[in-house]
Amino acid sequence: MSDTSQGPGWWMASDNKWYPPELAPQEQLQPQVQPLPAYPYAAGHPPAAQVQQHPVTVSPWGRLGAYLLESLLITVTLVIGWLIWAAIIASQGQTPAKRILGHRVVMQDTGQTAGFARMFWVRGLLAGLVASVAIPITLGILLFMPFWDKTNQNLWDKVSGTRVVPS
Repeated sequence: MSDTSQGPGWWMASDNKWYPPELAPQEQLQPQVQPLPAYPYAAGHPPAAQVQQHPVTVSPWGRLGAYLLESLLITVTLVIGWLIWAAIIASQGQTPAKRILGHRVVMQDTGQTAGFARMFWVRGLLAGLVASVAIPITLGILLFMPFWDKTNQNLWDKVSGTRVVPS
């Protein structure tokens, strides 16, 4: 300890005294941040820190276009044609409009393609039920949710834990 530096490596402590390099406190090591993998993730679930990553999602305009195209396809195929088509491709995380536009639905936590059960039961029926109540209450404003949501998710996505990405 000294009142003046005695050479390279000497350091001043909070008491305004100089100390030799061998008495220097050990530096606090910052945790190393690993780069996040792109979707789809390898086998298993990603660590919680990686769930925060926001992969490329379909734009709000793409989401709106898919909604309008879906409505047109339901009308043109008299509903039954759309239902059959949707049942055939639901296991690929798609609806007829998403297939045409090159979109697919993936699980938010793993990035894996949503399967038939998630597409039909959770996204179709459960989320559809929630949306059928919430959308009229908000006078249709919730249909435009992807325009203000930072991950371009709509109400169906939030309820079912999914997001829509380019195929």
